[in-house]
Amino acid sequence: MRFVKLDEIRLGMRLAKPIYNQSGVLLYGRNTTVTDSVLINIRNLNTYGQYILEPAEPLPPISEEEIEFERFTTVSCYTLRDDLQRIVNGESAKHIDELARSVCANYGNLPDKINFIQSLRSPDDAVFKHCLNTAILCALISHRLGLDTKEQNYLVNAAFYYDLGKILAPSEIINKTDKLTQREMTIVRNAELMGYELIKENYLISAGIRRYIAQLRIELCNKLPSHPHQHQNLLLGIKLLKIAGMFDTLTAMRVYKDPMSEFSAIKFMLEDEDTYDEKIVQALAESINILPPGACVELTNGEKGLVISENEYYILRPRVLGFSTNSIYDLGHKKVYEKIQIKGIMKTMDNRFVMHTDCVK
Repeated sequence: MRFVKLDEIRLGMRLAKPIYNQSGVLLYGRNTTVTDSVLINIRNLNTYGQYILEPAEPLPPISEEEIEFERFTTVSCYTLRDDLQRIVNGESAKHIDELARSVCANYGNLPDKINFIQSLRSPDDAVFKHCLNTAILCALISHRLGLDTKEQNYLVNAAFYYDLGKILAPSEIINKTDKLTQREMTIVRNAELMGYELIKENYLISAGIRRYIAQLRIELCNKLPSHPHQHQNLLLGIKLLKIAGMFDTLTAMRVYKDPMSEFSAIKFMLEDEDTYDEKIVQALAESINILPPGACVELTNGEKGLVISENEYYILRPRVLGFSTNSIYDLGHKKVYEKIQIKGIMKTMDNRFVMHTDCVK
């Protein structure tokens, strides 16, 4: 499986992932061969590209839960896009409250971890998919931290709104593949500020949601030299939202930048305790599969290995079977961890785990 840019997709290629319309109806299933009509419809979707199977490659396994996750996020993204555009146009949102309840019901009380699968994005929906994914992650994390259902709902709603201002920024800047200039960054931040103002003054939106947006607004103002610095004690939900948003940004597939693995993103945030609250990052790691049994990893001693059991207390330090030495490394032990650590995860192109049968080959 490989990611192929939209303009490089050719007739005869086979789709590796299902494609749904805005109503959740399956347009093209996995293993669909690209014909003239399929190619036209794919291009109309305007994604950065599609995941394509190699010529003789069999379909990789995918669970019903993963299929439903992709369908749900596709449908929900269209719903969120329409409502956020209504707010920008000065109208009232129609479905956001219902969408928030759906996210909380589906992902806000799960007893087990899930595979957090990143969906493909396009220049038209990147902002909306980011907000939706951030909201889903907020639901997962808030459940692990024991937030009550009312506060969880406020937080999920705030995640829908927190990037609203990017809709107001010029699309050529938002979709720019190079690093933004200082001038462009100022334009984006001013647009974000306008988005916060839209929510802050919208009294049809619950005060429980608006208080999150008010803190995000002050955080942004503190980055703008034209505004005086204001000290504030951040709500737990704000810290949680920022971690959820950063995780989605780091692991998202973009045409100009390879995504980080979930492992690398969690490790990155855990190593920056001044920026990211360790307790919240740990709750995130306990909500999604980072190093599940069966996942293949690369070790700092040069070996490839197989995760044989997770570590309840140290998420990034499981028990690993080294292939070349047939040794078991319990990374939870300090002396072992001082010598050997996990360097990275072996993933497929669509950011799925490579499991042990592939590693042995």
